[in-house]
Amino acid sequence: MPGPHQLVDFGDGRKLESLAGRLVDRPSPAAEHATPRQPKLWKDAESHFDLASRTWTHRTPWPDDLSLEFVPSANHLPLLVPVQPTPFGHIGIFPEQADNWRWLIQTAATQPTATSSRRASSPQHQALNLFGYTGVSSLAIARSGMHVAHVDAAKPNVEAAKRLAAANDLAEAPIRYLVDDAVAFVQREIRRGNRYHTIVMDPPAYGHGPKSQRAPRRKATDETGKRPAKQAKAWRIGRDLPDLMQNCLDLITGRSFRLLITGHSAEMNQADVLEVLQRKLSHRRIGRLDPVFETGRMTLTDPSGRKLDAGFFVRCLVS
Repeated sequence: MPGPHQLVDFGDGRKLESLAGRLVDRPSPAAEHATPRQPKLWKDAESHFDLASRTWTHRTPWPDDLSLEFVPSANHLPLLVPVQPTPFGHIGIFPEQADNWRWLIQTAATQPTATSSRRASSPQHQALNLFGYTGVSSLAIARSGMHVAHVDAAKPNVEAAKRLAAANDLAEAPIRYLVDDAVAFVQREIRRGNRYHTIVMDPPAYGHGPKSQRAPRRKATDETGKRPAKQAKAWRIGRDLPDLMQNCLDLITGRSFRLLITGHSAEMNQADVLEVLQRKLSHRRIGRLDPVFETGRMTLTDPSGRKLDAGFFVRCLVS
């Protein structure tokens, strides 16, 4: 049965969560300096992830049909998100993103209307989800009728996004699922002249593109004595996010748009992203209204009211 997500307790570098009633004990660097408030509850955890060995231990089998239910508002249908343990200690969803999914759904009303035949070709009805993971943001956008390009470098994530759409009766929604490097994809879209109304990104602190795109390890010289071509560099948020933001601004429609940028790295915070975004937008002609910015920290709240930090968010709306 689907159910809600609840942060039960956190401390000593870990968090205890209820996933539709199943207690799960996972690492959480943000909880390193906190003290658990309900130590007796931790022994009831049914699943435990050990970071050192990257292994899960389950007291009872993980249910194949375990799902979380996200309710945007009383006026919207819930999203059902299947959850499964991953080798990295994740569960296939980042619950701290719930307010951002709600924002994507609620601000959809500000988008211009069009007949269904025009949506496929109109930039005002195109959305791009970079580092899309398992696709909850893509579904939140697609429910408004927009066409979505869902981009993630990991094929298992893209396959999970397809299953998520099917679980929500959106298997036929206009979503393109792309296993691709986000930076390279954006650069190609600029050359193609494509434009988007909505761009969402949740970049990792560090990362690589798809395995098929990674260059082999460089040698000092090849058999001809020449230095081989430089291989693609790995992603690093502090170094690479500003350039990606600039390229994404080259993809926006110009009349109205939405941007959502989130992250979980100590290298950048919401103030850094906002400063870059405002500086780059100041050189552009955008809409008839000033951009509306919302910034802050994503958090999870336990029953005692304590908040566990889960990264930054920056939202920008021009209508």
